[in-house]
Amino acid sequence: MNNLFESKKSQILAVIFTGAIMIALDGSTVSPILYPLKTAFGVSEGLISWAINIEVLFLLIFTPIIAKMADYIGRKKIYLLCISSFIAGLLIVVSAQSFEWFLAGRALQGIGAGISVLAIVLIGDHFTENRGTVLGIFGVIISMVYAAGPLIAGFLINFDWHFVFAVNIPVALVLACLAYKLLPAESDFSGKKAIDWKGIIALSLAIAAFAIFITQFSGSLFSAGAFILIAVTIVSLLLFLKFERSTEEKILPLSMLKRKNPLIASILTLLGYTAGAGTYFLSTFAIMAFGLSDSAGAYILLPFTVASLVATLAVGKLLDKTGPKPIMLAGGLISATGMFILGISGSIHTFILSTILIGIGNASIAGNALYYLMLHESGTEDRASAQGLLNVLLNAGSLIGGALLGAAFDSASGGTANYRITYFVLASVYIGLAIIVTRLKQD
Repeated sequence: MNNLFESKKSQILAVIFTGAIMIALDGSTVSPILYPLKTAFGVSEGLISWAINIEVLFLLIFTPIIAKMADYIGRKKIYLLCISSFIAGLLIVVSAQSFEWFLAGRALQGIGAGISVLAIVLIGDHFTENRGTVLGIFGVIISMVYAAGPLIAGFLINFDWHFVFAVNIPVALVLACLAYKLLPAESDFSGKKAIDWKGIIALSLAIAAFAIFITQFSGSLFSAGAFILIAVTIVSLLLFLKFERSTEEKILPLSMLKRKNPLIASILTLLGYTAGAGTYFLSTFAIMAFGLSDSAGAYILLPFTVASLVATLAVGKLLDKTGPKPIMLAGGLISATGMFILGISGSIHTFILSTILIGIGNASIAGNALYYLMLHESGTEDRASAQGLLNVLLNAGSLIGGALLGAAFDSASGGTANYRITYFVLASVYIGLAIIVTRLKQD
């Protein structure tokens, strides 16, 4: 820790941590105000969900582009472009007189949220000995803001929904100034080959079609719209792979997957975040199983949140000492135990115990350990692209998990029975993930 806060590194940390506050504040304050937004714009339940979905969609589409351009023309330039997009989006949102303009602003915010990928890259570029510690602090800051976000939104909505978004404008402006002043300028990137724009377009189409299918059509697999989106996804992916094979400047570093650790990290990311979507429904399960009120159902997740926070910081410190393998192995087994206890829980006390274990386990097998592993496996020239790949898989896993588990729970006719069965299945998934972790090579 002695050299962690030396002058140059402390300046970079100021940028990274301010960016974490901005992104977490945006991500945690929108869900609590969906109903006021629905009323203000006079739209349906289905449409108002796009207040969140469109930001996620554009983040998914632009993550590999942002990552590649950061490797191509430099971190600082792309970071500043992302902040500019985020600020422009905020200004459009707070001045929007129609839902269409509101969504346009949210889309620009989604592009700007790409700084979350660049933050991990900057940590990889400038921190070696203390990399895990910095990742841990970064994760804790995000988690703390996420915990406070609903309270902030609840207070500001008493004035007007515009204030919920406007509160982030000064944070974004401060971040822009800090990034411009403090981020180091990069060396000349003129030796790079031409960007594969055909590959970018094909990949963007594939991601967009897949995300829309998961969020809008996963419950109606045999509809015409679902078939069209699946076809577009498959064809676009095939075209992307064809374009990637014929270019020297790859959009995603798929060649990394020929190596054991990056391949395992990618599998763990996709499956881990798919299984992690089970935590989205913990509050609903508690309300149904124990007859809690809506507010009590929210408060009962506080131990889960605290456990995740503490574990995130602890994992960061341990990563620098032990590496990711033992931490991720323990995390998989702890999450499996938590899911099993959750499946048999007959009291609030066992429910709380299970959520604490799940919070600790998920913070250990996913998140910072995966970032750390991929940073270790990539060099400076492809570090951003590698994190872009990881983030695409992360978001895809979250979307798939949310859709699959949501459909499973919706199909339940026996109250909490279907929840319990699903949690037993997830326990077995985490055991499988722990087994996969054992195949990692430990340096």
